[in-house]
Parts: sequence; C-alpha cells; structure tokens
Amino acid sequence: MPSAAINGVDLYYELHGDSGEALVLVHGYTGDISDWRHLIPEFSRTHRVLVLDLRGHGESQAPPDRSVYTVPQMSHDVEALAEHVGFDRYHLLGHSMGGAAVQEVALRSPQKLLSLTLHDTAHRFNLDADSVIAVWRGLQFGMAESKGMAAVADMALALPPPPHMPAERLEETKKRLSRMSVDAFIGAWNGLTAWEGTEGRANNIRTPTLIIYGDLDMPPLIEASLKLAQLIPDATVEVIPETGHSPQWERPALFNAALRAFLEKVATRPLRKTLG
Repeated sequence: MPSAAINGVDLYYELHGDSGEALVLVHGYTGDISDWRHLIPEFSRTHRVLVLDLRGHGESQAPPDRSVYTVPQMSHDVEALAEHVGFDRYHLLGHSMGGAAVQEVALRSPQKLLSLTLHDTAHRFNLDADSVIAVWRGLQFGMAESKGMAAVADMALALPPPPHMPAERLEETKKRLSRMSVDAFIGAWNGLTAWEGTEGRANNIRTPTLIIYGDLDMPPLIEASLKLAQLIPDATVEVIPETGHSPQWERPALFNAALRAFLEKVATRPLRKTLG
C-alpha cells in the first residue's frame, strides 16, 4: 500500500489515471478514500487522481496527540502530499471537514490550483453551538473514552439516512468508524470546531470555485454553503436533489455530471495555432 511520511505522519494514498489534469480529492470527518469510490473510475479516465486518508483516518497513521488534528495542519498535509506525488497544479475538491482544509490551501497557495470544489462544507464549523449536536457529540465522546469506538459505531444514528443512501454503505461506514482511533475521533472534531473559518477571508479566493451540496443536508451546512457562494467571487452553485451530506454516494451519477461539467468549463487548454 502506498504511503508517504508527510509532516511526521504516514499518510496512505492512491493514484489513479495516467494522463490529464491533476485532481485531488479530500474526504471529511471520519471518512476515508472509499468516499470517492464512485468518482475514481469516472474521473481517472480523464484526470490524474490523487485520493488520500487524512491523518487519523482510514489507513493513515493516527497520532495520539489530539492537538495535531487541526484544519490548518490537515491542509498542509494535503498540499505536501500533492507535491510529493508530483502535482504542480491541480483541481482540488474537499468534502465537509476536507472542504475546510482545501479552503486553507486555496488561500495560502492559489498559484497551485486550477479549480476549487467545496462539497457539503462550510465557512466555519461552530456546530457545537447547536445544543442537540453538542449533546450528541458529548454522548459519543463519552462512549469512545469509556467503551471504545466499536461501541460508538453501534450507537443509533442521530438522524434517519437520506433516501438514496445504500444500506450496504451504512454498514461499511459503521465498520470504518469502529476501527478509528479514539484520539483521532475526538481530536479531529475538536480541531474542526476550533477552526477560525473563512468568513473574513473567503472573498480573497480567486480560484474558479464550485459549491455543491445535497438539498437534504443539515440546514446549518446548507446555509453555510449558500454563505460561501456569497463570499467567494463568481462561485458556481450546484444542488443535488434528494440527497443529504454525501451526494457523491447517494446519487453519484448526478454528482459526477455536475462536477465534470465544472471541470470541463475551467480546464486549461493549449492555444490553437492560427492557420495562415
């Protein structure tokens, strides 16, 4: 399995596709490479695709220090890994927590990006301000500390699954959560909610940007997506109907079509020679 020592942590990654512009896909909180299962075969036909497990997720190393799971740190991990595999310029997509990380990359290193896609994400994640979410996370973290991640994975879902989410995917994500490190589970959430956000900075993003989300996602995240559309100049917005937080899994054909249309629109092409 390919891995690279990036910023002191071994990160698992995969490369797909032999030609075309580079595309980097960054998953969200408790996610992993499998979040892109329906994108990899589609986009590796036309792009060189890099997918990775963020620190503490999937097959990547999980440091026991919970303070190292910050959004800025993860953004540096993504940027350094893209450089490690030889991507000089690339399209960058981030889902949820990954969307926070890629906003930091866009603000810090715009010269490296061909485009930016913000997928069911936000300009800040102050989700603990919601009392229901705060209580739910408190229960999960208490269970993780006392009984381990398998017990967390066995807890009932906070919300019913969206209508197009396959049952087998729910079971797969349950097993994935049971294998996650307690330190990463708690540390990444704390890092996400402590992130300063980009409300005062997103207007500096000049990279062509797509904002895409499911119309059944949590209302605070839908509101945040719309806020990002207001903040980022000339952003394109696509809404995937009848989907929640993971439309790339719930209705992959619709998600892939929207993303492909955007990537084709912003693709760089060599100038044609003028015949004379």
